[in-house]
Amino acid sequence: MPKDKTLTAQRVFGDLRSELLSAPQVLVGFSGGLDSSVLLDMLSQTIPSDRITAIHINHGLSAKASQWQAHAELFCQSRGITCHSENVNVEHYGSGPEAAARQVRYDVFEKLLHQQGILLLGHHQDDQIETLLYRLMRSSGPLGLSGIPVTRSIGAGTLYRPLLTWSKEELKTYALAKSIEWVEDKSNSCNDYDRNFLRNRLIPILAERWPDYRKRLSGVSAISRDSTELCRDLASQDIMSLESRPERGGVSLLIDSFNKLSRVRQKNVLRHWAETQNRHTPSRRIIDEIINSVVESRIDASPKVICGDSEYRRYDGRLYLLDSIKLVSEPVENPLDLSLQHRDAINLGGGMQLVAEPTRGEGLRMPENRAFRIANRQGGEHCHPVGRSRSNSLKKCLQEFGLEPWWRDRVPLILLDQQIVAVADLWVCEGWQVKPEEIGIKFQWHDNSL
Repeated sequence: MPKDKTLTAQRVFGDLRSELLSAPQVLVGFSGGLDSSVLLDMLSQTIPSDRITAIHINHGLSAKASQWQAHAELFCQSRGITCHSENVNVEHYGSGPEAAARQVRYDVFEKLLHQQGILLLGHHQDDQIETLLYRLMRSSGPLGLSGIPVTRSIGAGTLYRPLLTWSKEELKTYALAKSIEWVEDKSNSCNDYDRNFLRNRLIPILAERWPDYRKRLSGVSAISRDSTELCRDLASQDIMSLESRPERGGVSLLIDSFNKLSRVRQKNVLRHWAETQNRHTPSRRIIDEIINSVVESRIDASPKVICGDSEYRRYDGRLYLLDSIKLVSEPVENPLDLSLQHRDAINLGGGMQLVAEPTRGEGLRMPENRAFRIANRQGGEHCHPVGRSRSNSLKKCLQEFGLEPWWRDRVPLILLDQQIVAVADLWVCEGWQVKPEEIGIKFQWHDNSL
């Protein structure tokens, strides 16, 4: 007698129920469509409804967006579930409306998630198949073909997709049996969108030829996940051998050691190095560009490759992976008049900070009843670092101290009466160093993540 595989709340949430009950927050992405409606209905059977918050995102991309929002709010109200509706503005700038809307949704989810909170999304097995085919046509490697993960971290919490092994047809059977009403987005029938074309045109052909296509493609996903794990493990070992280290605004690794790896291992390192830093994963084309234009460039060149939210640069024998946001912050136009007290953290823009803390026997001498000022380079400045025989141009000093070129116009200068008395955490100027046992100020110039 065949085993009953009917979709039930127990089968979906049985292993997750205790974690849901103990979580400080349970959010559900709720569009009002079939998948999220089934998910929310079953969740309300698993844990008390007053512990659930449904998140409805109104993208404003459809004439029916307001009707969908009203439906979502009424659906939640009938089940005693809190519904948080949020209107968003989708600006895709070439990334396409689908990708842009997805990014906006996840931005809202991350904003609303508390520490150790749980977010549930209603992706199902058919979504997984569409994703695999979509990524295949975009020349994705093992990581992309691993498919949608059942769980991953997101913001301060954890994301789960408990319906991922269930088909859309099984969800529809459940919804009809429970008399659940859901909204249908008519744009899903428009084959101008790649995913709609796969769903409406290609997958029916696959199903006709190979009825077990879901099982076949799920096998591809499983093999790809194993391959990804092997590649990730190898990349971790290689990155350790490349003397990877944290830097202002990012990380760096040693180019000489990188060049000793085979080309395929170099590509594997670049792909997973970005992943370890939660940066945008570079495509095959971008990886080739990083190797050809940055790693293999002339020693005296200053190349860079931009990939989403990241920049790849080289300096002094190291390859840098940097956060673009931290590099585009505007320099201080006018000196900031700031009184440095104990453990002051001065916001320099772009997520960069200058932190001042008291020390004894080292650092910058503190003048009485006078405030330091913070400014950036204007050009033509001179200073005299402690330990140097004479004064020199600030430009030459920054070069000698090995400050990366992209920071030289943004390095915070500490001034007193227009005189440079210290430069960030790089040096203190002659005459301004503290004496033994004297209280001084020590600076740290870094980004907020350090």
